[in-house]
Amino acid sequence: MAPSAVAAERPNAETPRALADDEILDLIENFKAATRRAIEAGFDGVELHGANTYLLQQFFSPHSNRRDDEWGGTLEKRFRFIDKLVDEVTAVVDKSGAENFIVGYRFSPEEYENPGIRFSDTLFLVDQLADKGLDYLHISLRDRQLVSVSEDHKEKSMLAYIHEQINGRVPLVGVGDVRTSEDAENVLENAELVAVGRALLIDPHWGAKALAKKDDLIRQEISNYDREELFLANGVWGFMEFMMPDRLGK
Repeated sequence: MAPSAVAAERPNAETPRALADDEILDLIENFKAATRRAIEAGFDGVELHGANTYLLQQFFSPHSNRRDDEWGGTLEKRFRFIDKLVDEVTAVVDKSGAENFIVGYRFSPEEYENPGIRFSDTLFLVDQLADKGLDYLHISLRDRQLVSVSEDHKEKSMLAYIHEQINGRVPLVGVGDVRTSEDAENVLENAELVAVGRALLIDPHWGAKALAKKDDLIRQEISNYDREELFLANGVWGFMEFMMPDRLGK
């Protein structure tokens, strides 16, 4: 299911079923219920995943959202599902009395499809989300220095433009090929927090080594032998083979 019956632009992609209006409202209720369960289970927070082509991004995208009702069409209407969802989820947290429970939102800055999310759309998105009472925004990037495909935003990285747009209203989590403490410090020039993913899969002690400025001790490749040592499941290893083949040793 998706906002519209439009297949993704990739080989063998299935055409999803377009959501009915009542199903969209049910989805919001499901997000609220999941948030309540997370609070009751003692979690520290939830992150609304609006990146990497997942459902929230699909509603915002003019490629996957071809609706002509209140949930699609204009930029503002494509934002409506996200807008309502954030309000409803944060209201659940407020009503629960869980003072230290945090809510974040993750997003991808651009799509390559035509039509698709353009960087100017994302600047609108973060501008709106920065005033929604979220605890942080989290950008999804494969490279922290990645520059927009838009001719209007090529003078600096997308991370820098987004940090500038937010202007201190909400903490921004930066990410993108962070391998060393120096890389992390580079991210912090345009973000308040740093997310580390692939580097931690390769070296679970990355954080301690980076804090101690022992970058030379950080493992940068991983082999089948390391896989056994780290008890990496088949699914995780398959992800690493697909996403980071350049960092898999023999």
